[in-house]
Amino acid sequence: MAEFHFLRPWWLLAMIPAIACWWALWRQQNQADNLQWFIDPHLLEHLLVGHQKQRLVRPIHLVLALWLLGIIAVAGPAWEREVSPFLSDEAGLMVLLKTSQTMEASDVQPSRLERAKQKIRDIMERRQEGSTGLIVYSGSAHLVMPLTRDDRIINIMLEEMGPDLMPMDGDRLSEALMLGEQMVAQSGLPGSLLVIADSAAEQVFENTALPVQFLSVQPFHMKPEDGLQRVSKALRGSLTPLTADPSDVEQVVRRAETNHLNVNEPGQAERWKDAGYILLPLIAAGLLLSFRRGWVIR
Repeated sequence: MAEFHFLRPWWLLAMIPAIACWWALWRQQNQADNLQWFIDPHLLEHLLVGHQKQRLVRPIHLVLALWLLGIIAVAGPAWEREVSPFLSDEAGLMVLLKTSQTMEASDVQPSRLERAKQKIRDIMERRQEGSTGLIVYSGSAHLVMPLTRDDRIINIMLEEMGPDLMPMDGDRLSEALMLGEQMVAQSGLPGSLLVIADSAAEQVFENTALPVQFLSVQPFHMKPEDGLQRVSKALRGSLTPLTADPSDVEQVVRRAETNHLNVNEPGQAERWKDAGYILLPLIAAGLLLSFRRGWVIR
């Protein structure tokens, strides 16, 4: 309880008009009680209609208690932290797809490139939430779609992607990584990079500011080429080999979620737990008393 505070403290100012209204009601209700100074009590109870005997807890007191409890609940008392449920909604994944001539190889049916496209669709389907972007690279890197929640647009774009659309053949992964970082930064969202390729010819890579992982589209019976292994280690990333089942997609999605949590500052992946909800049963129980006979405010 040392960290007890209110998430919306300005709501506590509502106590001032609430107490003022209660005071006015209490004064008005007690006008009849002031008659006891002028009329004998044994006569007064026969002259007043609906007059109630003095009680330790009166309806007017209950009204004030319910008002104050409601204001405290709305103000949001908090003293514990919880994982934010909106993390996955904010997570961005920029996909870097290699579209060089080597991706046309048919040792993975129907081809390495087509299998890579299928994996991208499966990844978007399993993520369900969060934004996805697409960059293609070969001898140069090009933005196809910035981070978006509309997977249909990316699916349409994927259909047209191939080596024939690239200005030149090659393997400019460094350029693609740089462009991916720029697009994630421009979006203002936390995110990570996913490279889908069959190899990596470049040997010199600068460290990326964002978490990066690799999905190899080499044939199932082959281990990922040394180039991809070297690059993933240099970037402190992870390498997932292609599988016939969805296990590779599940691993990529799981790592993307973990990477998203890691890029947050300490405590940013959590939020204060609103404990105002625990007061609702007390408020509801108090309202039930208003249905009792005699518990009305005159």
